[in-house]
Amino acid sequence: MSSLRRTAAAASVSLTGVAVVAVMAVHVATSAPPTSGLLLAGFGTLVGLALVAAGYGLVYLDVAPEHALRVAGWNLLGILVIGAALALLFAYQAAVASVPAAPVFSGTVVVAVSAVAHVLIGVNDVRRIRATELARERRKLDVLSRVVRHDLRTLAQLLFSYANRVEPAAAGDDDPEAVAAAVHGAGEELSAIHDRSGLVQTLVDGDVTARSVDLSALADEVAADARSDHPDADIAVDVPDGVAVEAGDYLRDALAELVENACEHHDDGSPSVVLSATVDGGRVVLEVVDDGPGIPDTETAVVTGETDVTQLEHASGLGLWVVRWVADVYGGDLSFDAGADGTTVALSLRRA
Repeated sequence: MSSLRRTAAAASVSLTGVAVVAVMAVHVATSAPPTSGLLLAGFGTLVGLALVAAGYGLVYLDVAPEHALRVAGWNLLGILVIGAALALLFAYQAAVASVPAAPVFSGTVVVAVSAVAHVLIGVNDVRRIRATELARERRKLDVLSRVVRHDLRTLAQLLFSYANRVEPAAAGDDDPEAVAAAVHGAGEELSAIHDRSGLVQTLVDGDVTARSVDLSALADEVAADARSDHPDADIAVDVPDGVAVEAGDYLRDALAELVENACEHHDDGSPSVVLSATVDGGRVVLEVVDDGPGIPDTETAVVTGETDVTQLEHASGLGLWVVRWVADVYGGDLSFDAGADGTTVALSLRRA
């Protein structure tokens, strides 16, 4: 489907050029124009060929479908705007008995020039958008590098500490089962870092498609998994039946991260978490509310972009970043509201 959209966009630009070349050829073949007319026809032909080449370039250079459609849209705009202006001009000239010679020929040249100009505007627009996308991707990779290095360094220090504790000289002071459990926990965290890193790479690459997702069923599944992992937690779901959003498989990862975060960081180990959703016009606001100590403002400010990512400020793990980037790829908005009674994380998505 993506290649079909790109091909259709490219074809619309190239066909514009073919039409221009055809008009130039017909005019030269049927009207025996003077030298100036031949020069104008030659110029129009070059402009038409430039449009044909531009359309071919959209396919040959493997331009993203949405970017190719944007260029095609600019091309169409150039045709419509100048075409409408010329139509009004020629209508006026006909009304005052001053019809220009070969209006189709001369008008086609003007429209072709306008189309090329607008295609160039479209290309520049796409370059600007792509530069913004690349900057966003670089930021994601920078965050991934900083957070993963921090987490791996922390886990490495823990493993060295556990290794020292099981050495013969010190083994008598520690419970072997407790040390083994701690090492096992560190291994699980390393595995989680690996999985999250792979997910982040997928989100950075942009290989994500949206579809209709039943939010009620998804919330029930995530809650069931969380109850299994945290039997002491009180996890409730308040999502109306039939509510669907434009998202995909990775929405489950984001929702699971939020619930897991609420359960893991609770003070007494018996958290209360509520997953709810409300419809707000064309969007659905999914909320995860907990009664824990709250996410530090320094972390939420970094994740939401209010504070720059630095070596010291980069959030404590990949979990919240996964939620943020899942929201981004599905056209969603993420917000945090931390208070004395807990934290509310709101994820707004397009309603399906």
